[in-house]
Amino acid sequence: MSDNKGFNVAQLIIGIITILLTTAGLAVAVKQGWVPVIFGKQDRFSCDLQPDAATGTDIWTVMYRNDYETKPWLKMVTTLGGNWTPGERCQEIARKLELYRQDGLTKLAYRTDPATPSQYVICAHTKLSGDNCPLLITLKPEAEPYETLREMTAALKGSDGVYQNSNGSTVDTLSRESPEVHLENLLAEEDRK
Repeated sequence: MSDNKGFNVAQLIIGIITILLTTAGLAVAVKQGWVPVIFGKQDRFSCDLQPDAATGTDIWTVMYRNDYETKPWLKMVTTLGGNWTPGERCQEIARKLELYRQDGLTKLAYRTDPATPSQYVICAHTKLSGDNCPLLITLKPEAEPYETLREMTAALKGSDGVYQNSNGSTVDTLSRESPEVHLENLLAEEDRK
């Protein structure tokens, strides 16, 4: 089965069959609502189904890998806009956060958006964006932005309801007077630079 150049037809056939089976498995998983997670080694944001005490079900959650562990960050709550499945939405938010992390992610906030005047957006401040707040996700028209940001970031809070960094110490909290979630103390050391 092999020629004089070391080419093995049997190994080629096995490789092709493996690729076909893997592709078929991914197609079935996607059809059943599972979104394949494809991230690079250096990516810190990903998605995972996490238990949600408030609903008693699993909910798609953006995860962040800091210097010590991978922790839940943002829940895919029902007030997020668009015609995406929660898994697809989670993947897109994780992808955007990964880009914003590379630009020096500092905080999350909400703002109005001229492109959708009847809707608010959750946005991400970065060191490169200055006073601008690049779009992370558009909310549904009836969504209350403060409550949505509070629900999305609930995973960042400790058992005492206070936002905590990876060392367990508290960080700035979200309030109606200060509708921002400061993230710098939650980030890995290299992401704070």
